[in-house]
Amino acid sequence: MQEEHDLPNRILRALRFRPKGMTITEVAKQLGVTRNSVSKHLEILQVAGKVDVRQIGNAKLYSLAQRVPISAFLCFTKNLIIILDADQRIVQVNDQCLRHLLRSKDDLIGRTIQEAALPVVSSPEALAVIEGLEREQVVADIRYARDDGEFFYQMQAIPTTFEDGEKGCTLVLEDITERKRYVSDMEFLARTGRDFRDMDVTDDIYQYVAQELYTLAPGFLVWVGIIDESDQILILKSVVGNPVAIAVTEQFVGMKVEGMAFPITKADTAELIRHLKLVKGPPLYRLMHMEIPEESCQQVEEAAGGIDTYLMGLVSRGRIVGDVGISIQAGTELPNRGLIEAFVRQAAIAIDRKIADDRLRQSLAREQEQVRNLLFLSRTAMDFIEMEDSVDIYHYIGDRLHDLTPDSIIFVCTLDAERREIRFRGVVGDREQIERLQGVIGTELIGIPFPLSEMLLSGSGVSTDRIFESPSLYDTFFHQIPEEHCVQAETELGLGRGFGRNFSCREGVSGCIMIKLTRPGDLANREVIEAFANQASVALLRRRARGNLLRSERRFRDVIDSSPFAAAIIDSDGRYTYLNRAFTDLFGYTLEDIPTGKNWFRLAFPDPVCRRKAIAVWKTDREQAGPGRPRLRTFQVRCRDGKEKTIRFSPVELSDGTEYVTYEDVTEERRVYRTLVGEIAGLRKK
Repeated sequence: MQEEHDLPNRILRALRFRPKGMTITEVAKQLGVTRNSVSKHLEILQVAGKVDVRQIGNAKLYSLAQRVPISAFLCFTKNLIIILDADQRIVQVNDQCLRHLLRSKDDLIGRTIQEAALPVVSSPEALAVIEGLEREQVVADIRYARDDGEFFYQMQAIPTTFEDGEKGCTLVLEDITERKRYVSDMEFLARTGRDFRDMDVTDDIYQYVAQELYTLAPGFLVWVGIIDESDQILILKSVVGNPVAIAVTEQFVGMKVEGMAFPITKADTAELIRHLKLVKGPPLYRLMHMEIPEESCQQVEEAAGGIDTYLMGLVSRGRIVGDVGISIQAGTELPNRGLIEAFVRQAAIAIDRKIADDRLRQSLAREQEQVRNLLFLSRTAMDFIEMEDSVDIYHYIGDRLHDLTPDSIIFVCTLDAERREIRFRGVVGDREQIERLQGVIGTELIGIPFPLSEMLLSGSGVSTDRIFESPSLYDTFFHQIPEEHCVQAETELGLGRGFGRNFSCREGVSGCIMIKLTRPGDLANREVIEAFANQASVALLRRRARGNLLRSERRFRDVIDSSPFAAAIIDSDGRYTYLNRAFTDLFGYTLEDIPTGKNWFRLAFPDPVCRRKAIAVWKTDREQAGPGRPRLRTFQVRCRDGKEKTIRFSPVELSDGTEYVTYEDVTEERRVYRTLVGEIAGLRKK
């Protein structure tokens, strides 16, 4: 009997050293007892939960149950443990659970979980898991919401067998709220990190950062400020928050909050953005860098019922690029503090990169603009050089200026200093706008002379060689168009500011350009306009000089053409550039017959010997006489009709190497001379 009583312990010792398990036969053989006895005791041990059994084919394989006594289990774990019987009555709870639930054992033991009205485990989700529990344990995440927030638990429902063989259930609850949040936070930061990475140049990163911060800490206002190092100011790039709070703030401070700028040169204000963590900020007056009246700041705080503001610097690579501010109701706790700080650090790097990228793009844009400007000026310079006199240079100037300032109307004027008047030579811009303008002012402008004295009275600064501003359309038209018409035109066409630039040269001002913007804002491309105006000034001077020269040449040729003496103009390279009518009448040759000196000598001196002699004499006389001194020589020249004439040549070399040659027919004079010489000789013989 003693051996039979000790048999359960012997069976447990045998199984302890066979972790893979033993069959009934193996246990009986090892202990030297019958199979029936071993089988009976194994069933009792299984019911007691001390052994586990697995079915392998027809055989049952027994092993020690890996279980810990409930008393020990309840003590060493930090989780919340509730043990239920088959009727879901509470059998046992551990101390951690009692402290967490703020309940005593007397309140819970013997009650069902529905009667105890326990949080979390009495929820429909938890009850569904418990009621559906079978042989295997079940793990489920339970969400529980209460007034102070949202909490998460992981619940393990474990089938349990008591020592008396009764079935039950052990609930193990682990508070995973914080874990659910370093996961939620990581998901948030992963998403924002992707968003920062995928942003393009059109996305407003400051608005994005402010909006995400407001999502994490909803309250009154959230703002993002950026430092402009060149001007030493802090600019509020984005402000997000409660619309009422924003409206009240703007009402009291008297301006739009977004875009406000504050100086940061003072040590006490600059220090506000040097925080690497969220810190509670000073009152609104100091937050506004003392740029807003203190009374107005106090009114804003009173209207909000008190404001607590938290600040944190945007720090990247050890450098402050700006700050963020969060304003909430005074006395309330700032939520998601750790996540906000992590996000601000993440945003600081993204904003710093954004600023660097923007600067790089701006630098590249400036370089590209400079290249475009150089190409523009290079093209216009070549156009001015190659421009024929038949081209309307004034309209060309207006077109190119309109290329530089598309939203404008361009007026190109010339100045006649002798007549003391100015005239509009070209009006360029949108055709419909020009027609509306001319309809309002009642004139087409082109060709109308305006007295110079009125232009001076208008204050347009005609003596300057820089871009000047013309205050109104009335001034642009030099007070020659009724002022009420000018005001009407400005209103109907929505005209903006006006600018002017003179055409200046060595001789003074030859005209000007007037630019009237058809949009608000300032004049762009000033440097290019200045350079182009200088080009145009030179081109107009060249055209005027060329016109004067052409008129002078025409007068000179008219004089030569009316001369009774034959004359020719020969360039320094031997080309005949002009023959007067008397030359053609005398010799019969035209410019087509003798385009060069070589052609002249070949036709006028067909005999080679005579030709070489004439050429040699011509060269010798030219070298000996020099510029400005006439040379007289007489040659026998063959005309186009084959007749020969005795011609007295009178060539004069001008200062530029050109030769002006006159030709006198002395054939009859020589014939008479030879006759007289013959008669005199005959008389002497007699």
